[in-house]
Amino acid sequence: MHTPRLLLILALLCTVFRAAVSAAEAVDVGTRRQVFIDALFMEDARGVTLRTHQPRKTGESTITTDRPWERGGLGPFSCVLWDNGRYHLWYHAMDAKLWHTSPTAGSICYATSDDGIVWKKPDLGIVEYEGSRRNNIVIGHGAAELHIGQDGMMVFVDPNAPTAERFRMTNRFSKKGEGKSDGLNLMSSGDGIHWKLTHEELMTYRPEVKGHHLDSQNVIFWDESLKKYVAFVRRNLKDKENQGRAIARAESDRLGDFPLTQDLPVVFLPDPPDPAHGGVSVVDYYNSAALRYPWADRAYYMFPQAYYHYTRSLREFAQDAPTNAGPIDTQFAASRDGLRWERYDRRPFVRVGMKGEFDCHSARLIHGLVPDRAGRELYLYYRGSDWLHGWDRDERNRKLLTGLGLGAAQDTTVLSRLVIRRDGFVSVSAGQSVGEFITPTLKFAGRRLRVNVDTSATGIARIALLDSSGRSIPGHGLEDCDLIHTANEINRTVTWRGAADLPASAHGAVRLRFVLRNTELYAFQFSDE
Repeated sequence: MHTPRLLLILALLCTVFRAAVSAAEAVDVGTRRQVFIDALFMEDARGVTLRTHQPRKTGESTITTDRPWERGGLGPFSCVLWDNGRYHLWYHAMDAKLWHTSPTAGSICYATSDDGIVWKKPDLGIVEYEGSRRNNIVIGHGAAELHIGQDGMMVFVDPNAPTAERFRMTNRFSKKGEGKSDGLNLMSSGDGIHWKLTHEELMTYRPEVKGHHLDSQNVIFWDESLKKYVAFVRRNLKDKENQGRAIARAESDRLGDFPLTQDLPVVFLPDPPDPAHGGVSVVDYYNSAALRYPWADRAYYMFPQAYYHYTRSLREFAQDAPTNAGPIDTQFAASRDGLRWERYDRRPFVRVGMKGEFDCHSARLIHGLVPDRAGRELYLYYRGSDWLHGWDRDERNRKLLTGLGLGAAQDTTVLSRLVIRRDGFVSVSAGQSVGEFITPTLKFAGRRLRVNVDTSATGIARIALLDSSGRSIPGHGLEDCDLIHTANEINRTVTWRGAADLPASAHGAVRLRFVLRNTELYAFQFSDE
């Protein structure tokens, strides 16, 4: 038989062992901000769910077609960037209506802003258009020695580039005759205005009967956490019914050495939960607009554009269906590593507008996420239009769709601003009943704990500090935590009986117990401030 003393020793040894295991398995968060995009921080959860949030449409006409070189409409392959205290926007425009048959009618134009709300189209004088150099064209119509059509591009800042090439633009622009090249190229610039082709066919694909690989807004950026260049590109999955647009991922130590597109892993594609008619998928995914979220640790966001195909399976198209046509909206997904993506409830992130509004048939997010001046909100932008995908293909599509009440009554394309709170894409949500969760052991630095929280009027929240064994740390238990209420704050400092400093007994490792009611919790962060 075990003596009481021996049992006590065994219990103490078990406690020490559990603590050692917990410490070894601790999640290192340091002083980096942490967002709730999956169950990583929800080891023991009851009465709470992960809830996705949609941005607020401002209804603003951020960029409209008010110049002659834009009269054919604005494209969805555009990009916004925050750099050195200013907002930069590169947008695609056409000066002809039938895009599909206009391989030299496109241009990339530049706009800038002090606040991300009011934008200016500067007269850059780079190229002459219809007898005048008073335009904001940076590529196309001869600018950068190029003529382009309905071509995709995005811009990123390359920290490894020489100063004269710090801005990189992915594209398929070609100097080998008119139209697109077969591969993905890079143009470079020191100021975002004067561009030159520096990397040709950075990514390519094997020729095949049914191509279209890379035929969208392909994304490349430097991932500081991986110390690699990461690309999210269009890859087509062969299907006799449609192009099978999907999103593939690549990475490389340098700007080059990317595998052929067909050899890349597909990380986002249509699957059984997506709509199908007669067993045939009628949805595929255009641009990813993928990015690494810069204001938190280990978070990647994607904004794939869901394209719903009009096919003969729909009764109104049984006799004659348009060619490659249908509406598009934008969805949302998140990931810890850029490979496995959470799709949540698959609700639209940016919905199409009501009938008669400028975005009633298409809501396509452009690449980029920028902060507001106050640090509380983030801005995104989307190309809204009453054009269906394929509306601009030819006169046959226009006539057929108009006859069914699906035409572009206003014939308009607009870039418009969206607003979302910082970290506000996903929250841990608790309703009227009290919910709670406990984190795994966290290895942290800093003296204080902050949360991004919204209790609105009736919500409440409390947070307890636990040791690695799950026991409350004296003076920092749930009953010691000052009630968080009447709070809608990006950085709310948590206090226990009026004191914010974390106890020395935590020794840099702690578990957090969150108890919430009618509250949205978006992020937490240990801090020295």
